Amino acid sequence: MAEAMAHRQQAELPLQEAGGWPAMAAIANSPLFQGFILFCIIANAITLGIDAHFGDAHPFHASIENLDRYFLAIFTAELVIEFLAAGPRRYFRSGWNIFDVLVVGLSYVSMMPFISALRTLRILRVLRLVSAVPQMRRVVEALFGAMPGILATVAVLAVVFYIGAVMATTLFRVSHPDEFGNLGVSLLTLFQLTQFDGWGDLVKSLNAAHPWAWTFVLGFTVIAAFAVLNLFIGVIVDAVQDTRVSVIHEDVKEIEEDIEDIEEGVEGISEAQGRAAEESRTILTEVRSLREEIAQLRTQMAQPRSF
Repeated sequence: MAEAMAHRQQAELPLQEAGGWPAMAAIANSPLFQGFILFCIIANAITLGIDAHFGDAHPFHASIENLDRYFLAIFTAELVIEFLAAGPRRYFRSGWNIFDVLVVGLSYVSMMPFISALRTLRILRVLRLVSAVPQMRRVVEALFGAMPGILATVAVLAVVFYIGAVMATTLFRVSHPDEFGNLGVSLLTLFQLTQFDGWGDLVKSLNAAHPWAWTFVLGFTVIAAFAVLNLFIGVIVDAVQDTRVSVIHEDVKEIEEDIEDIEEGVEGISEAQGRAAEESRTILTEVRSLREEIAQLRTQMAQPRSF
């Protein structure tokens, strides 16, 4: 029987290693625990801001330093609970979990006393607010998902700026050397135009020397500021929609993995039960043989002895 129990425990271990501890999962997934962690992140951000604003000389500096250590201990305990809840394999499969580990690890690095500049790394803990709020996670994931499209749009914008800078330098170098004296200065001036910084004043100044200059400035502004901006918006909107679909696929995948883990656990339990049944049959057979031996001994003892 002891061997059967050992087999059953061995069958339950893979389930715990794959899916984590159910008790820890109940704690990590509880709204009370998640709300407490979110409150600690916001409170830690506020205390760090107060400490940075008033400096080391204010009377509450020591108290804030102690609070900072308490917050770091809470965040460390949170990572341990989530690790035990998910299991090693599933925990490190999530990029957000790795992000949390790096942020908390940098917080420990910032506590080193011999490098005071590292204390600024403490504020990176506020970034955990992104991983703690699902809506903020989706926005960041959408931005990373839109990165190929954003890079392509930036490349198009760079081509437009280069062409515009070459044209503007050629056309307006003599009359406006401060704004278009060389290619670099022209690029900066055109960037200011796309931000509408002094747009009207520059157009009036150019029109005084070149009556047709407004057509160039207007055309470049429409292409660079409006058309490319709409491209950026379109790329990000598409990425947000793709992120929503990918979130649904990830949820379905997690459910399928949970089902696979449960099936593996059930198979392990079934094997343990089979072994236990075999052990039980063996024990029953041995008990029967012992009873037969005892019955034979009793029969022999009941026979009269001959002297």
